[in-house]
Amino acid sequence: MPKITVRSSSETKTVEDEGSLLEVSFDNDLPIPFGCQSGKCGICTVKVVEGNLAAASKVEEAILEGFDCEAGVRLACQAHLDGDVVLESINE
Repeated sequence: MPKITVRSSSETKTVEDEGSLLEVSFDNDLPIPFGCQSGKCGICTVKVVEGNLAAASKVEEAILEGFDCEAGVRLACQAHLDGDVVLESINE
């Protein structure tokens, strides 16, 4: 089971890998802010500090490009886990 660490809270949780990163974080009380939950608002953007997330879908890539996000930034509502990851929330 993968581990998620959110740097701002220094909290690490071992989680079930089911659903989006946002769903998994919400279910495990990890502090990632969110809004629309569909990729339209950009509130749930996170920077991957260590580890990897599953490859971004074409939809997520287009949304990130529209928000002019730098490399390593992902949308928690669209991204999925691919092992252990350390994140930094951008919109705290």
